[in-house]
Amino acid sequence: MRKLLLASAFFTVLAGSASGYTAYLKPDEFLPDDRSISLQASYATTFFTPAAPVGGNFVAIEPDGADGFFSYVEVTGQATQLRSQLYKEGTYRFTTGEQLGPVANMVGVDGAWRQLQPGETPPEDAPTTTLQTVTVADVYVTLGRPNRTAVDRAIGRLALHPITHPNQVVASQGFQVRATFDGAPFANAALVLYKAGEPEQDLDRYATTDANGVAAMTLEGPGHYILVARHRADAPPGSQAEVQSFTTSLVFEAFETLPPVVQLQDRAEDTGNRRRRNPIRR
Repeated sequence: MRKLLLASAFFTVLAGSASGYTAYLKPDEFLPDDRSISLQASYATTFFTPAAPVGGNFVAIEPDGADGFFSYVEVTGQATQLRSQLYKEGTYRFTTGEQLGPVANMVGVDGAWRQLQPGETPPEDAPTTTLQTVTVADVYVTLGRPNRTAVDRAIGRLALHPITHPNQVVASQGFQVRATFDGAPFANAALVLYKAGEPEQDLDRYATTDANGVAAMTLEGPGHYILVARHRADAPPGSQAEVQSFTTSLVFEAFETLPPVVQLQDRAEDTGNRRRRNPIRR
C-alpha cells in the first residue's frame, strides 16, 4: 500500500506530460494458468509501448464481485508494474477507476480551443473555460471458467460494457460492446480500435454505436487490441473544472479459436498452495 501512495504522488508531477496520451492496463496473460498475474499500466502514443506511468488507486474486482488487492505496485521507467493474486476461479477485472487529471485553462481562438500557457492573458472577448481529463483503463483476466460478475459492473461516467465476454473473443466473430454515459446508452459514439503496434493517431478503424449504445467491432485476426471511447461533457456541480474530457479504454486478446477451459483442482502438499490444472473440452 505504501508503494501505491508514493506512486500516486509521483504521477501528479507527470500528469501534464501524459494528459494527451491514452492509458492502458495490460496483463502478461489474459488466461493465466497459475494464481498470480502481472500487469503493466502506462500511457502510450503507440500501443503497447509505454511512454509514462499511470498512477492512482488501482482497483481489482474478483469473480464474485468482492474487492481484490495488489500484492505489488511500483513505478519502473515509463510504466507502473502491478501484481495480484488470483485466489478464486473466474473472471477478474483490473481497472484504474476514474482518474482525474490536472485542470487546464482553455481559450477559444479562431473557432478552436487551446490551452493557455502559464502567465498568458487570453485575447480580449475570447471565450475561456477550464478542462479536466477523466481516464478509465480496464482489462479482464480469467482463471479457469469465465463468468460475468466483474464484467457487468459499471465504473465511471463513460463506460464500455463488453457484450462479448472479453476473455472469449474469437477474431473471426468480432467483438460487441455497449457504451454508456451517465448510465444511459451512448448513441452515435465513434469507438476506435487499435491493434498492438498501431499509433494513437490512427483513427481509421472504428465503429459507431447505435441507438442502444451498441457497436460491433471487426477484428483483423488474432492478437492484442485496445478499444477506446472519448467524449467531452459539462462537469457535474462541485467539480474542479467546467468541462471534463473523458477517455475510457479496454484491452483484450482475440483468439483464432478459443483455448480449452482449464479446470483448477487443489492438491494437498506441504504448503497447501500448489495447484493442479487439467484442461477440459468445451
